[in-house]
Amino acid sequence: MAKKTEKDTNGNYTYIRKTFTYKGERFTVRGRTEKEARDKQFQLMRDLENGIVVKQHAAVMRQKSMTGDLTVSEYSEIWLETYVKPKVRKPGAAKQKNTIEEKSYEMYVYKLSGTILPAVGNLRLHEVVDTHLQKVLNDEKYKGRSRSHCDKVKIVMNAMFRQAAKSRLIPFNPAEDLIVTAEEGEGHRSITPYEREIIHQVAKYHRCGLWVLFLLSTGLRPGESAPLQVSDIDFEEKLVRITKAIESGTENIIGPPKSKAGIRCVPLRDDIAKELKSAITGKAKTDFVFPQTDGKTMLTTTAISNNWRSFSRQMDLAMGAETTSHGHIYDPRDVDKKGMPLYPDENGQPRNGHKIADDLVLYCLRHTFCTDLQKAGVPLNIARIIMGHEDIRVTAGIYTHTDSEDVRAAGEKLNTFFSA
Repeated sequence: MAKKTEKDTNGNYTYIRKTFTYKGERFTVRGRTEKEARDKQFQLMRDLENGIVVKQHAAVMRQKSMTGDLTVSEYSEIWLETYVKPKVRKPGAAKQKNTIEEKSYEMYVYKLSGTILPAVGNLRLHEVVDTHLQKVLNDEKYKGRSRSHCDKVKIVMNAMFRQAAKSRLIPFNPAEDLIVTAEEGEGHRSITPYEREIIHQVAKYHRCGLWVLFLLSTGLRPGESAPLQVSDIDFEEKLVRITKAIESGTENIIGPPKSKAGIRCVPLRDDIAKELKSAITGKAKTDFVFPQTDGKTMLTTTAISNNWRSFSRQMDLAMGAETTSHGHIYDPRDVDKKGMPLYPDENGQPRNGHKIADDLVLYCLRHTFCTDLQKAGVPLNIARIIMGHEDIRVTAGIYTHTDSEDVRAAGEKLNTFFSA
């Protein structure tokens, strides 16, 4: 049986105190007996684990913010719970202003825990300046991390510190003018004339050939092509109507496109329209245009990836990829448990038989379509609508990509103009 504490000389009880740490914060409970103190401790721990707002914890955070002792790590928890998590919408729910997908929330948490907090988490919030945060981005680039990763880290830091400044916890946002250095060739690109030739060549016999050519000739996002139904194709008007897409971060949940601008019509070229009409003849209006191999089920995110993996492998082979006698393309990842190459080259290094470019990804087809619009003379403002870009600067960023062919064509126009 637990022994009660005795009163002190003033007649007051001497309480038993229990302290513990939860997510970096110290919590204290008191009881007249050992059992009472432990019961309070267990109850408080359960409340914390269940996400119940504890007055003591809130008071500690308020006190720290007032005295300037709040660390970046401590504030990140408050920011996520108070400002980010309430914005997360349920999968499949209609997109509303100031809401985000579960995938975006997970990205915020991942970038914080994996990159930002290890670097500046122990600093007091008011101590952070732009040089601290710029160093985070510079270090990530030095490690060889992608431009996309660095851009997302910048987005998270800017959003968090911007809110801290709005809440008057810091005098200004130190992440406001951070710079992500970009190397030439980073990001998605257009396919080369040779790659285009190989795509058309492989499309003649590959089961996904029509789907790949459709993406190349319409610029649809892969996730927009999956829920496309026969009724969305208008052969009379030569249009494809885009009203839905696979929701980002899910396998097969259908929602609206990426943005309001994503709801649009896309022109259907004559060459692809003929093949497409032949492929969907006899199908019901509600059937999917590009189903899985069973002919009925909608493409999932995984199926889209598998389709492109299969198609790009055939492209690799058509380009002359080197293979084993069993048809396996020599790959640098072909190593044993000790890390030794299974198929060493003449220098003893893992053999690489690939001929296809590493940066040729499915999204390059969409990028290529946008540059095709430019070369065809489609005005920038119309191209923005066709591409489904909310911000015309995104479209303009692709329109600025030129090659030697564009320059030569410009020269011919100048020659024609001045000779006249």
